[in-house]
Amino acid sequence: MSVAPAALAAFAAQWQARTVDALHPWREQAMLRFLRLGLPGSRDESWRYTSLRGLAASDFVASTEETLGAGPTDPTFNYTLPLDAVRVDLVNGYPQPASLPTAAGLRLASLRDRARDDAADLSTRLGAPSDSEQQRWALLNAALFVDGLHVLIDGVVDVPLLLVHHTHGPSANTSAHPRLLVEAAPGSSATIIEWHVETGAGATLCNSAAQIALAPDAQIEHYRIFSAGPAATNIDTLEIRLAANSRCKQFTVALGGELLRTNLEAHLDGAGAELDSFSLLVGSGPRHVDCMNVAAHHAPRTQSRQTAREIAGDTSRVIFNSKVIVDAGAAHAQSQQSSRGLLLSPGAEIDTRPQLEIHTDEVKCAHGATTGRLDPNMLFYMLSRGIDRATAQSLLVYAFLADVLTDMSSRGTRAGVEAQLISQLPDSDLLREFR
Repeated sequence: MSVAPAALAAFAAQWQARTVDALHPWREQAMLRFLRLGLPGSRDESWRYTSLRGLAASDFVASTEETLGAGPTDPTFNYTLPLDAVRVDLVNGYPQPASLPTAAGLRLASLRDRARDDAADLSTRLGAPSDSEQQRWALLNAALFVDGLHVLIDGVVDVPLLLVHHTHGPSANTSAHPRLLVEAAPGSSATIIEWHVETGAGATLCNSAAQIALAPDAQIEHYRIFSAGPAATNIDTLEIRLAANSRCKQFTVALGGELLRTNLEAHLDGAGAELDSFSLLVGSGPRHVDCMNVAAHHAPRTQSRQTAREIAGDTSRVIFNSKVIVDAGAAHAQSQQSSRGLLLSPGAEIDTRPQLEIHTDEVKCAHGATTGRLDPNMLFYMLSRGIDRATAQSLLVYAFLADVLTDMSSRGTRAGVEAQLISQLPDSDLLREFR
């Protein structure tokens, strides 16, 4: 008889210990599916580059409702950026303060409160649980999240919404499951920034999940930025649904953690929908970063563009695995996939895998992927101008990432990302002068 991994047994115990709430039937569906499918492994196609053996052996304990005063402030997060944002802190998924801020065109509510008010309506908005391997951890999140945030956008929101996810645990192996639901009304627009940090004792697991639904003609610019400590594990699942003529500009930025796995599943459901996805994946030390993107075109004249830049130094490993699916009814769809990787040391590794699955004619789809080292001609040119090797290499690395940085419309967010990025490169003091 096979023995269940420690993590799976721990999650099952957490489920059994939960207080039954108004969402219990919906949660139970998700948990039963998760237990039946088990933890993803190397036999699951989208997980072939990432081993979860260490995680599977961990005996996780459930996080509790904490306040910001429960742990030290994470020193890697610049809390002053962006200055003009409406800000909500979520500690282990619990929104703070209890009285949520407001802004024109923006309504915020606690998911726990929404469940108490109308559980049937909320479960409908959250949708039916999925068996897809990219959604495996979202099933666990659905079963175990206690609270989260519901964001309704019903106008043009002029200021960014900054959501700071704090994972806090008094001891190692604390697991938290933050949940976010965003719904954008027809013609609305907003910028949403999710920034993941760690304020606990280390070796925490943050299994976050977010759903973004755009109505016709809505526009969202969304950021998810990961900068937890060196012992933290982040697994994030993002689902985006785009109605007719809606547009989503999405940024995934990996700057911290020991193990980071991000899943993006975008469904272009309406004619004329557009997705622009940008991934900035930075590996240093022994960090492992795995980014999985799927863009599914279900309607005609839809467009998706994926731009990824990966750098890996020391003994890190960075993976960018992207897939575009064009259904039979998606005539005249267009897609582009661009992935460029930069290796900074002999012990580092980068894996890229662009995929196309096309079921109709009259489409325009292209992809390209390259991985290599710094251009020796450019390096020689800079050295010949009197720049020392370490500084020249850092400047070239910084320039390599410009394709993603320059597309960030939120200046404050870009400044915060640049500050953390530069701190991980040699000659950081000198590089700050070039910003």
